[in-house]
Amino acid sequence: MARRRSDRGPWFWRGMIALMLGGVFGLFAIVAFNQPPSLMADTQCRMDRKDPAHTIILVDQSDPFNPNDLDWVYEFVDAEARSLPKYGRLTVMTPNAESPYDPKVVYVACSPGSAADANPLFQNPKMIEQTWQNDFYKPLIAKVEETLLDKRQPSSPLSEAIYSIADRADFQEGEGLRRVVLVSDLMQHSDGFSFYKTGADYDAYLDSKLAETKPQMEGVEVVARVVPRQIYDLPISDVKSFWRAYFTEAGAEYGSVN
Repeated sequence: MARRRSDRGPWFWRGMIALMLGGVFGLFAIVAFNQPPSLMADTQCRMDRKDPAHTIILVDQSDPFNPNDLDWVYEFVDAEARSLPKYGRLTVMTPNAESPYDPKVVYVACSPGSAADANPLFQNPKMIEQTWQNDFYKPLIAKVEETLLDKRQPSSPLSEAIYSIADRADFQEGEGLRRVVLVSDLMQHSDGFSFYKTGADYDAYLDSKLAETKPQMEGVEVVARVVPRQIYDLPISDVKSFWRAYFTEAGAEYGSVN
């Protein structure tokens, strides 16, 4: 004969109470875990500076971009933006001919998270995507377009800009995943060292004064998207080899997507 409800012992009721309390505490834990961190008003980056990732896109506009280049640049930037985790930092910079070790920052913001990151229990994926588009992506594309159409620079101090990037306080080891994306024809040209004078000769670079400021980029992933030109002043294979040697010595993981 089945036991009546009144016959259930104290251990049963204690177990039920423990189960209910566990459920309540579990719910509170889930809510607490999903509480967003405090964010900076201007960039929407974490105030505690614990960025899970930081991608820096260096756009070299020393030579004007062809209008036909705009589409692939947008696609490239789109892929980089979407690959960032929630609260991942994205910075867009350009080399600065007037002050080579002070590249210009044209955009900085942190991703609010894409729809793919949304928790369906607490968030609306459509609203997350709308926020990502309006607050993060559209301002990014507007700044990139403005940068691409900017006037050409008299020189291209790429190495100096890279050294400055590696020296940034928000780009040091322990700051999360770090990535540098070069959108450039990769033609180093400055008073410190110029391909137009020596060619893409890495040994010549090592003998130059510029080599005294070698970046330290251990653990940094570097990707180059080479801007197509109708005529290259140097064999592109030599240029890629130079930068491979440069970043290998700096301790970075280097690759070219074209």
